[in-house]
Amino acid sequence: MSADRLVLLHLYPRQMGVSGDRGNVTTLVRRAAAADIEVEVVLHSPGDSVPSHADLVVVGNGPLSAMRALESDVQRVSPAIRAFASSGVPVVAVGGGFDLATKEIVPTTGSPINGLGVFDARAVRGAERRVNYFILDTRYPLLAGASRRVRGFEDHATRIENTDPGAVFADVVSGGGNQAGAPTEGAIAGASFGTHTQGPLLPLNPQLTDAVLNAALSRVGRAYEPDRAALAALDEYARNAGATIDRFVDKAFKRMSA
Repeated sequence: MSADRLVLLHLYPRQMGVSGDRGNVTTLVRRAAAADIEVEVVLHSPGDSVPSHADLVVVGNGPLSAMRALESDVQRVSPAIRAFASSGVPVVAVGGGFDLATKEIVPTTGSPINGLGVFDARAVRGAERRVNYFILDTRYPLLAGASRRVRGFEDHATRIENTDPGAVFADVVSGGGNQAGAPTEGAIAGASFGTHTQGPLLPLNPQLTDAVLNAALSRVGRAYEPDRAALAALDEYARNAGATIDRFVDKAFKRMSA
């Protein structure tokens, strides 16, 4: 990449994009533009070649049936995706896309499904179902002075088994989370993170989007320094949406049996 251009690889947008997850890609493009950074979005479908270069990778939510249908392509591309992540390229994996980015998805019936292996974890289906507004304090490295509070929505019945229990994306403030025996959520591996927080996640949490862009740009020695005035409307939207979640989170919290 050049210092004023990023390549964003969007994995399986048709199969893994059922919860407004394209909004995460749009937000990265819009907020990069505020720093005069052009983003080229490369859409990856099964059978496509993986580009030799990427600066960001995004994979969104999708059902177990899609993951099973994608397994052969996932096995084909996983070495390249893991190489990107190991070199510091941020991989943002949300919802079922987070499951797909672990080493293995374990369904309630049928054989396990091989994942991308970005995160040293397994996604085990059949846990208590959580359907809630979701409030977290993230452990992902943010820009100086940014709030660690993350807001969104969770809807899943998955338990994440991280090999390193400390390599989590966030601590749960209100909601269920996806870890067994601890009020924590998701996984972090270097500049990459996975979470069951939806909403979509990045438009609701601009500080997280900015941190991802900064991680991508820091690989070429550049900091993310946007024109904040150009982002005022987007930031106001996020503040208002976050205030609504804060107002109703206790009333909306539910737990459902698997």
